[in-house]
Amino acid sequence: MALFSQLSKNRFFAPIAVIVLAIGLSSFLVSYQPEIDKIIPAKTLPTIETKNIKLTTISQSVTAYGLVKPHKQIALASEIAGRVIWVSEKLISGGKFDQFDPLIRIENTDYKLQLDKASAENTRAQVDLGIYESDYQRQQGLFKKNLISNSQLDDAYKVYKRAEATLKITQANLEQASLNFQRTEITAPFSGRVQQESIDEGGYLTVGASIATLYADDIVEVRLPISNDDLGFLNWPQQMRGTLSPEESIAVSITSTYGGIDYQWQGQLVRIESEVDPKTRLFHAVAVVKNPEFGEQPPLTVGLFVTAEIAGRSYDQSVLLPRSAVIDNRVLIVNEDNRLMYREIEIIRINKDSVLVGRGLNNNELICVTPPSIIFEGMEVNPSFQQTLDAVK
Repeated sequence: MALFSQLSKNRFFAPIAVIVLAIGLSSFLVSYQPEIDKIIPAKTLPTIETKNIKLTTISQSVTAYGLVKPHKQIALASEIAGRVIWVSEKLISGGKFDQFDPLIRIENTDYKLQLDKASAENTRAQVDLGIYESDYQRQQGLFKKNLISNSQLDDAYKVYKRAEATLKITQANLEQASLNFQRTEITAPFSGRVQQESIDEGGYLTVGASIATLYADDIVEVRLPISNDDLGFLNWPQQMRGTLSPEESIAVSITSTYGGIDYQWQGQLVRIESEVDPKTRLFHAVAVVKNPEFGEQPPLTVGLFVTAEIAGRSYDQSVLLPRSAVIDNRVLIVNEDNRLMYREIEIIRINKDSVLVGRGLNNNELICVTPPSIIFEGMEVNPSFQQTLDAVK
């Protein structure tokens, strides 16, 4: 009985001893565990690209494209009829000629005979006039001596005046015959080139018949389409359409490729047409270029496709910003605490890769040109790549 009682006590205290031992061991492990260092993560700021503002005077230009056309062009025609007996070798498509160069000769035999006949009639009329004038003067002397009647004097006067009129007619006929004879040789009215020709030796020309189309190549012009918006950037009186005086003309730089080489010609914008093209809704300006007579640079050739840079207005206290820097007529200013602040700006013009800004910015301010994807007012950033925004002229 005593033995049984002893075993019962041992079964009761054994679990308690295990629990006490486990608690003690846990306390020991907890009290002697290593301390964990606390690490505070570093603050990460978005890095942006900024540029320094420098306000200056910026000149704008307007780009346009067009074809070179003749400044002076005529359709050469015959003023007389006749058979063509000679054609100049210069009278071919693309041929170059100088002023007063003979281009065509028409058979002149008939016109030479007409000239001789008119000359003879004029000589006879001069002789007749001299005779009748002398007779009239003699009749006046007789009339003063009462040797002839008044009617006889009147008859002498009439004959004299008819002879005078006849002489004027023969002089006109002589001048006309001389002109017709001169017109048997058709010469170039100016220096230039042949665009096309339509006559050969042996052909017959009638009065007014087309011979060739000629154009002057010393001066050419380019018709340039300009949008209504771009027209406002030209230094041109808005209320004016038509031709400008030489003092008011606008400089134009013409560029094109000639024989695989890029060339540039300088010209002047001389007029803007008053009507808008109903199909394209564009204005058209006309630039004139004087071709160089000599030199290594080739002349500006008719039919060539060219690019024109037209000098425009200048804007003071302005700056060109990258388009990425402008967000809905606002920019992001980086203040002294490297925080982003929105600023309203005045946009003058939006170009392909830049924006011309007028009022709203100050010198030496930092502009964010690469805005982060998430933006809020007062956001702290890490500015870098600071460059100065200079004028682009």
